[in-house]
Amino acid sequence: MTANVNTIELPADLSSTDENEAAQGQAAIKSGIQVLHRDPADVRTIFSLATTGMLLVLLLLISIAFNFYQYVRRPDRIVVDRTSGRVLQINDRDYGETEAVQLGPDRLTTADKQYITGEFVRALYQVDPATRPRDIERALRMMVPDSALKFARYLKQEGVLEKQRAESWQSVWTPQDISVDRADPYTVRVIGKQEITKVIAGATEQETRQLNLTLKLAADPQRRADRNLRSGFLIAAFDYKELGSDSSQASQKLNR
Repeated sequence: MTANVNTIELPADLSSTDENEAAQGQAAIKSGIQVLHRDPADVRTIFSLATTGMLLVLLLLISIAFNFYQYVRRPDRIVVDRTSGRVLQINDRDYGETEAVQLGPDRLTTADKQYITGEFVRALYQVDPATRPRDIERALRMMVPDSALKFARYLKQEGVLEKQRAESWQSVWTPQDISVDRADPYTVRVIGKQEITKVIAGATEQETRQLNLTLKLAADPQRRADRNLRSGFLIAAFDYKELGSDSSQASQKLNR
């Protein structure tokens, strides 16, 4: 018995292609890695959007910083002379002056010394029963702390305020001269008249005293403050004598 065998030969290129695809498939399965490709146009678009976003954030931060600076900075100060309309000062920079106004750095002057001295003496020697405690407290605030403590102790020990209260003192103080000593710029001399009305044993008495006071000033470390009435000075010591009397009466002198 005879059998016929037919052999079919595949093209060489087809068989090799199948083998290559099979090999690549097996390699991909073994590695488990997928290779993705992105459109270059998409990449450029994403990069452009990211750059724009970063620029906007930067501009926002700059705007916030500038607004914060505008909020915390000193406000503009402009000084204008209303009589002439001339701008005299902008932000502490002088741009001119007039006949009535002259600008310059803050300096303590003789007028400041005379002012604090006059107010201090008035608080002591102008007696109003309704405001006497506040006047004494105000005078003590104008003094150097150590001197104020000594003076308060003196008033209590001598019973000065109690005597004035018991005799219903009322007095008017009239300053006649307030001058700074030429030899010592921190010494101020005050001459004034005190007119006293008081009640003793039910009878009203009047008394007039001419006083000459010498006050020693000290520069306040706080410069111009409420306690020194914006003068820049405090009272360090003072004494007085009564003019026209046979013997000079000196008060307790307060030394620093």
